[in-house]
Amino acid sequence: MIHRRLLAAASIAASLAAPVALPTLAHEGHEHGDAPKPVVATATPTMETSSSDFELVAVVQGKTLLVYLDRFATNEPVTGATVEVSADGDAVTATPVSGEEGVYRLDAAWMSKPGSHEVTVSVTAVDAADLLIGTLEVPASAADAQPNGAGGGHGVSAILGQVRHDPGLMLGAVMAFLLGVLTTVALTQRGRARTVAGAALIGFGLLLASGAAFAHGGEDHSHGDEAKDKTPGAAATPIAVTGAAESPRRLPDGSLYVPKTSQRLLSVRTTVALTQQAAQTVQLIGQVIADPNGGGHVQATQSGRIEPGEKGLPYIGQRVEAGQILATITPAVNVVDRSGIQQQIATVEQELVIVESRVQRLRKLEGSVPQRDIDEAEANLNGLRKRRAALSPTLTTKEALRAPIAGIVTANNVKAGQVIEARDQVLFEIVDPSRLMVEAVAFDPRVANAIKAATASTADGASLSLELLGSSLALRQQAIPLLFRISNPPQGLGVGQPVRLVAQVQGKASGIVLPRQSVVRSVSGQPIVWQHESPQRFTARPVRTQALDGNTVLVLAGVEPEARIVTDGAGLLNQIR
Repeated sequence: MIHRRLLAAASIAASLAAPVALPTLAHEGHEHGDAPKPVVATATPTMETSSSDFELVAVVQGKTLLVYLDRFATNEPVTGATVEVSADGDAVTATPVSGEEGVYRLDAAWMSKPGSHEVTVSVTAVDAADLLIGTLEVPASAADAQPNGAGGGHGVSAILGQVRHDPGLMLGAVMAFLLGVLTTVALTQRGRARTVAGAALIGFGLLLASGAAFAHGGEDHSHGDEAKDKTPGAAATPIAVTGAAESPRRLPDGSLYVPKTSQRLLSVRTTVALTQQAAQTVQLIGQVIADPNGGGHVQATQSGRIEPGEKGLPYIGQRVEAGQILATITPAVNVVDRSGIQQQIATVEQELVIVESRVQRLRKLEGSVPQRDIDEAEANLNGLRKRRAALSPTLTTKEALRAPIAGIVTANNVKAGQVIEARDQVLFEIVDPSRLMVEAVAFDPRVANAIKAATASTADGASLSLELLGSSLALRQQAIPLLFRISNPPQGLGVGQPVRLVAQVQGKASGIVLPRQSVVRSVSGQPIVWQHESPQRFTARPVRTQALDGNTVLVLAGVEPEARIVTDGAGLLNQIR
């Protein structure tokens, strides 16, 4: 009876210990003692090599080798090349992968053999040819990989072998088994045995919770990219050991690991840094204004009611031609003024009738009366007619509001039926978009007098070519106003839009000229560039820059000559975490 109870207790203990022991044994990523930390871990065996013309990354996938071939200087994929791979006395010509630029594939028997392979790659492109040599390490786990992707290192035999060679895991398994035994005894026994088992169970539980039982022999429990190197100069773990996913990631030292597949998706391009001489520049703040000869205001000369023209009232953004009627104004006269005008018209018409009768009578007596009297009567008649003609339109004549120039309506301050006063009120504003200027201010008089050329850029990245027209002799808020003409203004540029000017002044500066998009901001806000250290590794370099124009910057410090700097895709690389 006792033997059966003990046998049942052992069975229950084993079943309780298994869920605890197996995850512990199968726990991947532990590093014991002085084992090296993974720096750049890849999921498959990879070879990287480069020359002055080409950069090559070879990736083993089963018995297939994928070759990624790029230009060394620009990181552009090399298409249409002849790629021949030789290893272990076997030479195979790779074939281009359909739909992929710069990707070639081949099948060779030597890739299924674990160990170190000296690989020679002969590349013949349209404009260059080169020989690249490298070493490809094929681990046993990769060579014996199952078709379904399950490696031999994940089976029960591998777990048992790991336990036999790892005292810490052996201790963890024993303690898990004892924990199961104590649990079974506490549940099945009575009296003192149950009390002792319960106390021991509580003690083991507290010991396991504190983590003391498994923190053996300098073990590092950190995982993946979160692990920090505790040993300076630790070497990288062999490529296929870590089994990390092939995805872009930030490494512990702050650099980036970006596989070639991701570089193709991000369209990463580079350039070789060369030291150059460039003009000194200063940055100014300005805004877009209308050319005085390319802008116009429409105002009313009399009070009245707005009526649409033949084409209706113009709307903002509509293009109008010079002389086009935008609206009409019907005179708006109050009752008092209207009766006064009508009274004047009636008086004039009455006098006109009297004078016409006198003129007719004098003409009949022509020769009997002095000619002077006839002329005076006719002159008086003409004057009365002109007075009547001048008074009549004040009640009926409409004023036409015409566009002074051809351009785009940028302001419409009226509505149909609106009553306006004859005052300094802008009804319509028109701007010719092909004639725009930039007004800026300079606080240093020496800068205003030393400007030789200038460019400007808008918030959306549009670049403007400027021509300096002159500066004002009167200060505005202790600054000197500067006026520039925009050569060929782009579409969508608006009056009042702020711009940033880069003005070239006298003097030279030495540095490395890069596209503006190469310089990005780090998390702390510091300007940086991404340097292409190796085929799949990028490092951030803090830089000190000076703007040259709207498209380029001059790096004064932080980049060494001949370094490969990312030009396209730097902003996307900066977002990798």
